[in-house]
Amino acid sequence: MNCWLSWLENRDPHRIELGLERVRCIWRSLVSQGYQVPFVITVAGTNGKGSSVALLESILRAETYRVGAYTSPHVVSFTERFRIDGLDIRPEPLVAAFEVLFNQPGSETLTYFEWATLAAFIAFSAAELDVWILEVGLGGRLDAVNVLDANLALITAIGLDHQAILGNDRVSIAREKAGILRAGQPAVYMDAQPEQTIADTGRSVGADLWVSGHEFSIQTQPESWSLSVKSAVSHWPTPRLLGAHQVRNAAGVVALLRHPGNPLHISNESIRQGLLTASVIGRFERWALDGRLVTLDVAHNEDSLTALLENISKNSMLCDGCKRYAVFSALADKPIEAMVALGMPLFDAWFLAELDGARAASGERLRTAVVSMGGEGVFNEKGIVHAYNQALARSAAGDQIVIFGSFLTVSRIRPELSRTGARLV
Repeated sequence: MNCWLSWLENRDPHRIELGLERVRCIWRSLVSQGYQVPFVITVAGTNGKGSSVALLESILRAETYRVGAYTSPHVVSFTERFRIDGLDIRPEPLVAAFEVLFNQPGSETLTYFEWATLAAFIAFSAAELDVWILEVGLGGRLDAVNVLDANLALITAIGLDHQAILGNDRVSIAREKAGILRAGQPAVYMDAQPEQTIADTGRSVGADLWVSGHEFSIQTQPESWSLSVKSAVSHWPTPRLLGAHQVRNAAGVVALLRHPGNPLHISNESIRQGLLTASVIGRFERWALDGRLVTLDVAHNEDSLTALLENISKNSMLCDGCKRYAVFSALADKPIEAMVALGMPLFDAWFLAELDGARAASGERLRTAVVSMGGEGVFNEKGIVHAYNQALARSAAGDQIVIFGSFLTVSRIRPELSRTGARLV
């Protein structure tokens, strides 16, 4: 497995070439060789995709469907991207999928993400699953996942991210996300501020699209929430995943599964069980270590950071006189200055370091963003794990450390927490 991953990493993992023809040609060939697609659910959006996939997976598995879930990026291990029946894929079937793909004419032209996507299709088909849940990696219209015509589609909240590729405003980005919609397809768009272009696209292609605030709405209570569809109201428990945004994610998932066009049988009990058991690595993960609360979150844009900060405020547990420290780094194409401005009121000091790779933001930019806002920024030239250890050494029992800014930030520090005996709480 490690040899294959090294080979894949050396294929220029940051190359992005949106388009479906490379993937479509190879998948057609694979279908002619016997690889088949069962029921497919595609999930697109800017924020909430990973959580929505986890909720769908948990609910469908509670209903005893055999489920494959494909997500990206991974936090610690590449195998996290491919889950079969709730578990990360084992190395053997993934290696087998890589070998099949390697022998397909044209596979040498695939990007890193296209390769991973087709490997997922091959591995899931070989496992003879009932349902595939596929998270769109970037955009929607030209993303490799969109080579399949999904039976159901879910679009989560739209935000500003990857503007250089998808467009500079929410309307342009929403238009790309809406590219997953198909004629006659039951679909749901869940957003606190829906973009009209998605409804317009759904109507133009003939999708059976429900939009939040129009075909359905939600009301929240302290320990529960309700979904209203026309005159029918159903009541559901607050999901295990913490935060008001997770209630919205859950609402999108439940609305999709309760859409009259959905042919899958899903009981109310399976929905409740799935809501209460779903978990996602790296999303508001809280760890205890030597009296400190260490929070990990992959928040990497303004919307996801706003959700994280709301979660921190509502679930603070910060004692009088205790301090809260940020461990932060990000990629250069992210809104670093805006993220720092959002987080500045909550943190007593910032511990910074550059990430690995050509896309990483420079240390100077990180430090300038913090200092220009009047914050205390401690930069560590040795890397983000050393920055975290600096924050840990400076903190005391009762203090909190919050690690965020990128999947890469979390992926570097999470193994360190396990190594030093921290425990999930």
